[in-house]
Amino acid sequence: MRAGALALGAILAVVSTFPAMSLGGPPAVVGVYVVIVALVLAADVARPPRWVLGGLVAVVAVGLVVAFVLGPPSWTPGLGSDRADALDVALTRLAGGLYPYTGLTYLGNPITPLPGSLVLAAPFWALTGHAAWQNVAWTLVLLPVLNGGWRLRPAPTLLWALVAITPEVAREFLVGDDLVSSVVPAVAAAAWVLRARSPLFLTTGAVALGIATCTRPHLALVVVIVAVAVGLRPSRRGRKASLPASTDSNDAFLPQGWRAGLLVGGIAALTWAVLIVPFLLGGTDRFSPLHVGAKVTGERGLHPAIVGIAVLALALLVAALVRLRPTTESAVGWCAAAVLIAPTVLSAGFWLLLTSSVWQADLTLGAGAVPFAAWALARSRGEDPSALVTRGFPSRRRRVSA
Repeated sequence: MRAGALALGAILAVVSTFPAMSLGGPPAVVGVYVVIVALVLAADVARPPRWVLGGLVAVVAVGLVVAFVLGPPSWTPGLGSDRADALDVALTRLAGGLYPYTGLTYLGNPITPLPGSLVLAAPFWALTGHAAWQNVAWTLVLLPVLNGGWRLRPAPTLLWALVAITPEVAREFLVGDDLVSSVVPAVAAAAWVLRARSPLFLTTGAVALGIATCTRPHLALVVVIVAVAVGLRPSRRGRKASLPASTDSNDAFLPQGWRAGLLVGGIAALTWAVLIVPFLLGGTDRFSPLHVGAKVTGERGLHPAIVGIAVLALALLVAALVRLRPTTESAVGWCAAAVLIAPTVLSAGFWLLLTSSVWQADLTLGAGAVPFAAWALARSRGEDPSALVTRGFPSRRRRVSA
């Protein structure tokens, strides 16, 4: 627990460096780090009344909504973002029967979110006119994901509050950014897949995983992690005698081992294809998310260097997963967090080599690691999803004897 708390504290401090510097410089980052770690470690012994937890959630939620509505104050320059505007522009064009990816944001940038982002943001845009309202919903969804259900528990609830009030998350609420909140659906989908106890839930969970990760290219690695984890998990059929009779029929038809892993990975990959291919039919030159490759190779599109890097990263990831054998929610969460923090590490390493300093690096690139690290820490208290029987997600569950 202590090592995990330190890891989460370090991630929160690093990705919060930019907004913390804007609000007072590097010492503020150190202060955030120390406070977060101290409070998380204190959660091991804290047992507040339930009304206190409910009050904490209400105060944090109201504070985030107020921050979102008010927007950034005039005395904090440089905190802007056009990520939410990109979704608004794309969805407005799509609703008008236009190709969404030829639009430009108010900063003149192309639309880079993948189609999964449009699917997830569409309900919020339709109801409010602004996709950024999804930040509120996904931040609230993170709470039951960390708690493993709707019942508030002290440590996970405190973890949620700590994540929600860190400088980077607060910055995102102020400007409508989504580096942290947009990853929450992927965490929820990963938990859904890992807890599935019937073919129907496993299949629908894999579809949800495909949609939730088809938002940014590097989230495809999360699909690999979850699929490999499912494939590595031991068969439950050998333990059928210890399960309640009502679960036997489900387990009898539930794919086991690598068949289950391939099913999850295949369905998620097919979901990616269903979402992306229609936008490629009119020509790849119009599909603006491909311009992200220019940030690595200097050339737009699927440059051979990008393909080579992707294949190498995939091979290294699978080899590492087979070696580590992550099969619990906590292990999967830490593996995903390690992969998602990589852009921050790479950016910091590049600028360190170039300028002998990291202060010009975009340390917020790995902010998507935060929800996965928080989930891993919350689930590290010995709860193994393989010992749970699920009728839905995430609260209707009961333990079974091993």
